[in-house]
Amino acid sequence: MTVDSYDYDANCRHWPDVVGQFPVGTLEFEVIDTLRNSQYAPEPTVTRRLYVRAWYPAGDVAGYPRRPYFTTAEIDTVPVMSLQLLRQPPDAFRNAVRLLTNACAGAPPATGRFPVAVFNHGYLSYPAQHTALFEHLAANGYVVLGVGHPWESGGIVYPNGDRVLGSPRILEDMMQIGQALGAMAAYAAPTLTAQLGALREYIRVLRTTSAGRLAPVWRDDVYFVLDRLEENAVPAAAPVSRIIDHERRAYMGKSFGAYIAGMLGQGDPRARGVVHLDGGVWSYELVDSELRTPFLTLGSDLWEDFRSMPEMPRGMDPSVREPLSPQTPTGSDLAYELLARAGLRSDGYRFLVPGIRHSGVSDLPELSGVPVLRGKLGTEAALATFTAVQNALVGGFLYRHVKDAPSDFPARARATHPDLIVQDLSWLRERARAELH
Repeated sequence: MTVDSYDYDANCRHWPDVVGQFPVGTLEFEVIDTLRNSQYAPEPTVTRRLYVRAWYPAGDVAGYPRRPYFTTAEIDTVPVMSLQLLRQPPDAFRNAVRLLTNACAGAPPATGRFPVAVFNHGYLSYPAQHTALFEHLAANGYVVLGVGHPWESGGIVYPNGDRVLGSPRILEDMMQIGQALGAMAAYAAPTLTAQLGALREYIRVLRTTSAGRLAPVWRDDVYFVLDRLEENAVPAAAPVSRIIDHERRAYMGKSFGAYIAGMLGQGDPRARGVVHLDGGVWSYELVDSELRTPFLTLGSDLWEDFRSMPEMPRGMDPSVREPLSPQTPTGSDLAYELLARAGLRSDGYRFLVPGIRHSGVSDLPELSGVPVLRGKLGTEAALATFTAVQNALVGGFLYRHVKDAPSDFPARARATHPDLIVQDLSWLRERARAELH
């Protein structure tokens, strides 16, 4: 497809409405860590400039403009690397500058104190990649913070207009990781012994790349942001700082950021929940280990590409070529619980969304209209409902475990979206008991 033939007007045509108790406000600011630097910057840095965007319950929004999905300052920086990875023109979402979201820029916060949910984006993605979810949560009484990690996000535009692109070194690392079939065997080898052996080899490869080094860096970025906000030490963030209830924290993430969310929840005694959106395992820290908080995992159809291969890669269980089912392996199976008890926690919820692909676990189902792009995201049926499915699951989980409110989660979400698949990890428990004990 050439740029001349690309149907730009098919993208960014509609943004979903939001329903909740509050209108939504949004605010951008930066938090500067003077003790650390950005090791993947092209030139050495003496500080680490963390971009943060907040979505929050707003008060009176009259006179405050709705923010476009991307501003004119962001459009040629923030989405470019994500589009490159999807083999789309770098300006494929140029009409997003006219696509108004539900959040009003700079609107005054509502009165009260609200739980906070901090989000880590996927590798080389951007902090607002789940805006539809963040607006849903803010409208229903949460402060959401999306943190941008300099040179490790796809692109950042700071409030003062400074721009930071994703590091080419990290893009090279992503390509190297993508060729490491050990990642797939770690999740879908025919025995647990083979899985764990593949995982060890995969993590050894990861440690030679940025992905194996940055997990604790991203974790510390988030803790630093929360510490500074709790101290009310960021003047530009003062309106949001004052409404955060730090005793009710949740951590969320997508892909690489999903595992970081688990690390954050494990290390923060005030965390009440972790939301893991289609991520994998990036270190040993949370493997065969009990996560100290309730958790929700939401997985895609990870194995769609393998079903069309004439032969399976060596070390893979042929069962992954079968249709998605409760016993289909995912990237999060080895984490958050002891393997011998995998899937048994009453406060651990593991779901699969039929038809959705990894890149589709994002705002892309709402932004994309070009058929060749939508095909990379999932089936049309899955794309049509993904935002509603995600909002129902994440919103219901946080309401029950972070707000600690009476709830019919997950029963209502399952009844409303009957195609959802509840994972059954009995196969993993059986392997663990047979092979590890």
